[in-house]
Formats: sequence, C-alpha cells, structure tokens
Amino acid sequence: MKKLVVASILAAAPFAAFAGTASDDFTVTATVDPYCEIVSGASDVSVSYNPFDSSDVSETTTTEFNCVMGTNYTINVVTDGSLEGSGTSATLTFTATPSATSGTDTDGLTGTEAVDIAITIPAGQNVPVDVYSDTVTVEIGY
Repeated sequence: MKKLVVASILAAAPFAAFAGTASDDFTVTATVDPYCEIVSGASDVSVSYNPFDSSDVSETTTTEFNCVMGTNYTINVVTDGSLEGSGTSATLTFTATPSATSGTDTDGLTGTEAVDIAITIPAGQNVPVDVYSDTVTVEIGY
C-alpha cells in the first residue's frame, strides 16, 4: 500500500511544477464633485415699521451652509425688493443684502460657512396700516 501512495504522489508531482498564475491590473478612480448644502436656513424677519420714524428699519438674518472642501461658491439673494400689503395694494420697498457674494470652502466637513443677510426698509414710506411681506430666496451656487 505504501508503494501505491508514493507512486501516486510522484505521478502528480510533475504537474505541480507547471502551476502558474495570471494577473490583471486595474485602476480605481473616485471623482469628488463640487457640492454645497444649506445647513441652517435664515430665520424669518418680522419688524415694526413707523412711517414717521426718520431712521431706516434694519434687521439681520443668517444662512449657514457647507460645501465640499475646495468648492468655489457664489451667494445670490433673490427678491423683487417689494413688501406687498396683505389687505391693500400698497407696498414697502426694502433691500436684502448679503455680507458676502462669493468664496471658497477651505475646511469642508469640519466647519460651516455663513452669510448674513441685512434687511433694510427705508424710512419715510407713506403706506397705510397693513401687514406687508415678501419671500426672499438665498441661493448658494457652486
């Protein structure tokens, strides 16, 4: 029996010498695209306006956002600049001015960017008693 086992091993040995491998290389590529998202939207602004006051009414709200590190962004505030009365056809003019209009996110996930939006309603507008409002949109372009 020992002779039979040894003969089987010796018979298989020459084939083991011809064993080999084939290989292939490939590349893995990951593209990180520019991207931004709003983390915390601006709070609504509500003020009292008195046409007899000689000073403009001003308030500030903030939008926080985050972008992929190295993303260049622009900030655009979209409004028609007119607060429309809810019960009359009267309007109050106003401005919504961002504290910055562009930038580059340099810290990515480790921090957020913020833009203050200054709301100004000029003094001396002759309007009737009413509630005036408008929707303002902050756009972060990338």
